[in-house]
Amino acid sequence: MNLVSANGISRTESGRLLFKNASFGIDDDSRIAIIGRNGTGKTTLMKIIAGIKEPEDGLVTKNRELKIAFLEQTPSFAPGEKIADFILAGDSEEIKTVRDYEKAVSSANVDTEVVTTLVEKMESLGCWTLEQRIQSLLSELGINDLGLDMSSLSGGMIKKTALARTLVSDADLIILDEPTNHLDIETIDWLEQFLAKAGKAVLLVTHDRYFMDKVCNSVIELDEQQVFVYEGNYSSYLSQKAMRETVKNKTADRLNNILRNEAEWIKRGPRARAGKDKKRKARFFEMMNERPEPKAVSDSFSVEGKRLGGKILEIEGVSKAYEGKVLFEDFTFSFRKGDKVGIIGANGSGKTSLLNIVTGRTQPDSGSVEYGVNTKIAYYDQMSKELPLGEKVGDYIKDTAEIIKLRDGSTISPSQFLERFLFPSNLMYTEIGNLSGGERKKLHLLKLLLENPNFLVFDEPTNDFDIQTLSILEDFLSNFAGCAVVVSHDRFFLDRTVDFLIVIDEHGKLQGFSGSASEYYEFKKDVTADLKQEEKKNELPDKKVSGWKDNRDKKKGLSFKEKQELSGIEDEILSLEDEKQQLENFFMSPDASAAESGEKKKRYDELLGIIEECYQRWEDLESRA
Repeated sequence: MNLVSANGISRTESGRLLFKNASFGIDDDSRIAIIGRNGTGKTTLMKIIAGIKEPEDGLVTKNRELKIAFLEQTPSFAPGEKIADFILAGDSEEIKTVRDYEKAVSSANVDTEVVTTLVEKMESLGCWTLEQRIQSLLSELGINDLGLDMSSLSGGMIKKTALARTLVSDADLIILDEPTNHLDIETIDWLEQFLAKAGKAVLLVTHDRYFMDKVCNSVIELDEQQVFVYEGNYSSYLSQKAMRETVKNKTADRLNNILRNEAEWIKRGPRARAGKDKKRKARFFEMMNERPEPKAVSDSFSVEGKRLGGKILEIEGVSKAYEGKVLFEDFTFSFRKGDKVGIIGANGSGKTSLLNIVTGRTQPDSGSVEYGVNTKIAYYDQMSKELPLGEKVGDYIKDTAEIIKLRDGSTISPSQFLERFLFPSNLMYTEIGNLSGGERKKLHLLKLLLENPNFLVFDEPTNDFDIQTLSILEDFLSNFAGCAVVVSHDRFFLDRTVDFLIVIDEHGKLQGFSGSASEYYEFKKDVTADLKQEEKKNELPDKKVSGWKDNRDKKKGLSFKEKQELSGIEDEILSLEDEKQQLENFFMSPDASAAESGEKKKRYDELLGIIEECYQRWEDLESRA
């Protein structure tokens, strides 16, 4: 079923034409990724589909019953707003009804007629299970204290909370702007699985190529003010795009090199590289701290960095705590020439704190950091410094270098260097204030690279750049003769740029891993699964507890709403069990067709989850009645 049709739409922002005469459709089974360089209008296009912005020309038509949930790249919230209030601040009909009901029953003078009307509406919309769905999502995302202020959360926790609010709504189309930014890899993996099973249409912008390849079944590309639609996932897009560029015969060689590199890595895939080989799995702990020899680098595209000395950077017995929580302790590490090191760990584990200690921005609580006399660090952090918005791009770069010397001895101009990072030559005379956010970040990065560093430090660089820029940056780092340290949750980027990992666990312990990020996470899954299997053999049955765990003041016993819910949940369970039995009878029938079986199997899998949730909810309510 078609949900949205865009016909000949165009849009201009800040005097720049983003796209013109764009036409495409979104069906109820569409999972579409929008890709394109920074500044081409990806977020603008999503906001037009969401109804937040309007096209200048053309028409967007939507199904009359269509409900849309939109996750912004940077979620906003009111001062002092609690997590629980933020979650219930959505605008879906379910959320509004729950909000109205909560307000009505907590009023000093309860209007029983209004409450009765709202109870009927709650029942018709299925709102009694909404709190349970919210709690289930929050639990899976690791959000437990609903009484916390939103302003006190880390960037990752804010993104998780905003995701929960978006995903719990009863929307037909979920629109996600950079959903993986600030998320740790475990959460990204969870989100991949959630979207694959949700049965909703999805429209998203992301730089995470593994995520896109797993989740999406079509790609919309914004290129040269046009919109191109490709059927299939990201791997399929790469093949089709390469063919289109060859036919076009315009800058084909350079772009096809990028596309070939991308396709090669995507084909390997996280599981293909990690595999399930038992011998490899047995070496999981053997690989810890086995640092590989640095790879020899070619004279491909890379600036001529200052030569490193014998001593580069030595970390000795470093520890750091924050607000009473130990982030890491007694960490020792010595960098060698050519080391490319990735730092991974959950949100809040101390990755950025470690980078700040490495770069001298923060002092450790104990231990020391010593730098070689020739070590020159360039630090690309998550915030980046403010740029002179009134200055022209070309002048900003020329302030650093009039002529740029590459490692092979050749020289290029600043404008040629920018073009290698896909900055169009016409932007050289554009004021920085007229650039998109991503373009400004890219300009700041290039400024750092031109300062002739030999030790590069990156804190979440993939949050800001388009895929083509990331591919070029990956190639640049592969050919960089100096050292590099990267904090990132982007498995693709880490796989292509680093050859050794520093892993920070939840207990502040740091370990090394000689291998790719994809290998590490696959090994971690296997080891975790084995441990859970062992625990299951020994554990005693435990009473399950579920429901909305709000840490604000609560009354004992059941609320009026919960009593209403308990009275109807047994009938709901019986009805669901009957439907389950009917489906099982169908599967046993010799007359069942393959097409019917496929559809009914999806419903059967969905039913199992719903029934389990209902039983858990019934146990919780019954125990407090």
